[in-house]
Amino acid sequence: MQLTPIAIQFFGMVGYLLLANSYFSKEKYKLLIVQIIANCFLAIHYYFLSGLAGAICDLVCIITDATILFVDKKKTKNKTALAICLVIFLLIVVYFTYKSLGVQYTFEGTFPIFATALIIISLVSDDQNKIRIMGLIVAICWLIYGVICGSYAAIVFECLIIMTTITSYLQDKKQKKSSWYSYQ
Repeated sequence: MQLTPIAIQFFGMVGYLLLANSYFSKEKYKLLIVQIIANCFLAIHYYFLSGLAGAICDLVCIITDATILFVDKKKTKNKTALAICLVIFLLIVVYFTYKSLGVQYTFEGTFPIFATALIIISLVSDDQNKIRIMGLIVAICWLIYGVICGSYAAIVFECLIIMTTITSYLQDKKQKKSSWYSYQ
């Protein structure tokens, strides 16, 4: 089955719009459900752009989000161990997918894999600035990968994420600096 270039970009745009919309969810459960759906669209998008690493990473994100839904219900406390297990799972899936398909691993595949690992690691952080910095690196990695794969949806969305993340980080620093002066 082959999709038209417009249909492929449509899947990416829907995926990125759902992903963006997920952050407006007030409940973590709803956020993760919407992200699972978004990653389904993005996996299809990257698959048809011949972005194997991106498609694999989006599939791993689906599994990661589902795992977090399950773990949150069980009230598991050790998120660091969970993050380490999920990063190892990501690397194993990538390795065996490439090996089983007989596909040569390429350098550009490193960008979504590194980004996905950072997303998983950010799940254990409670420091908003660390999460923002990791999010900025993630957006830059996906932007580079989007350019390489020809994902117009990724290029637009990741540029917006980079701009809003930098703005958010700078506003937070400004607020902390002004609150420090008020105590002087």
